[in-house]
Amino acid sequence: MEFPIIPGYTISRPLGKGGMAVVYLATQDSSGRQVALKLMAKHLQADPSFSERFLREARICAELEHPNIIAIYDVGQHESYRYMAMEVLSGGDLKTRMKKGIQIRDGLDIVRGVAAGLDYAHKKNFIHRDIKPENILFRGDGSPVICDFGIARDTDSQTQMTKTGTVIGSPHYMSPEQAEAAQLDSRSDLYSLGIILYEMLTGRVPFKGESAISIGIKHITAPPPALPPQVAHFQAFIDKALAKDRDERFQTGAELIAELEKAIEGFSEEVAATVVHSGNDADQPLPATVHDDGNETLIRPGEMRKAKAKRTLGAWIAAGVAVVALLAGGGWHYLQQNPGAASALTSSLSSAEQQLLNNANLAASEGRFYSPPGDNAQFYLTSLMARNPHSPEAKAAITQLFETYLNEAEQAIASSDLKRADAFLNQSSQITFYIENQDLMDRLRALRASANAARY
Repeated sequence: MEFPIIPGYTISRPLGKGGMAVVYLATQDSSGRQVALKLMAKHLQADPSFSERFLREARICAELEHPNIIAIYDVGQHESYRYMAMEVLSGGDLKTRMKKGIQIRDGLDIVRGVAAGLDYAHKKNFIHRDIKPENILFRGDGSPVICDFGIARDTDSQTQMTKTGTVIGSPHYMSPEQAEAAQLDSRSDLYSLGIILYEMLTGRVPFKGESAISIGIKHITAPPPALPPQVAHFQAFIDKALAKDRDERFQTGAELIAELEKAIEGFSEEVAATVVHSGNDADQPLPATVHDDGNETLIRPGEMRKAKAKRTLGAWIAAGVAVVALLAGGGWHYLQQNPGAASALTSSLSSAEQQLLNNANLAASEGRFYSPPGDNAQFYLTSLMARNPHSPEAKAAITQLFETYLNEAEQAIASSDLKRADAFLNQSSQITFYIENQDLMDRLRALRASANAARY
């Protein structure tokens, strides 16, 4: 299969295709970092409005640095291709998870994460305008990430990409004011998030119809169906989230999170473990509850990682798993104090790869974990992993860097320095692709929850 040629990137395979763009898995040649390379569809290149929308999405995402918003690394144009390089999100999208079955407890965590990202974007004066399950993706650690800002709007901008009177968004998730083609504000995004929570609690969206118009009318006029008895605890929250009058809704993402935390209090753990399957917009009865100790098994990302770890265990042993234990246990300090051990333990690396590991070790010892660009531990280790992804020494070193990020984040949270905590949690999320230690992944998730709790 032939792929487009974009200087500076080596494309491996397609990841997905939409109406506006095709996304490929690629390697950034300068750093060895894997990226999701999004190329605008060729048949849209001649339309300046689509080109502007594509570039505007990149600009918006580049301005938004938040753990729950996708990171953009590069934007450019080569010949007829407009492209942007984004972080790789290996955990799939929310729609797929909902179809397979999602625990209510996990769904509530997802809503909190998305609300935090929206709160940040809204404070930066950006409205997403198309919050739906397909636009919420996941990192390997399970943290939700808001994607696809293609129709987002800067509320400070004097330029309107869509005309007043034009309906824009996805029918099942649009707010009443979207359905009326009225002026939008940030509360429209929060309404859409309320629809998603309703779907996660019940397995179906609240409003269905034979056309976008009929669905839109229901958003404007019809109250949402009452929640089933097992999740009726959240009825007051849903009523406020889906209020027709935006003044009666949650006014900010932070307020939504605070009220959700109150609603969660007293919610039984037995019900929280319930798995709800999405009806995928079809009228289906709510499925019987399924619990962790029942006959039906729900495969979670962590369990997939455990299976993957089992498959690769033999290769680790063959390569010298004792090296991994020593490096992960002793960390940077051990190698600094025992330079001879470093050369002895890294004999499986080529001279160029050994130099990358040495550079990473030096950078980490000097506190250059992820900056300056091109001369930091993360840069050298991801470059090393790109060259030799199966090296136990490389895996151990990047695992140690990951743990260092978590330690720094934990200290920052304890000292209420949430900006620093977010910085290290963000960096740790960028290298979760390489981490096979489930305890560390669980710790990252717990630290994210702690940071959010401290913030709100």
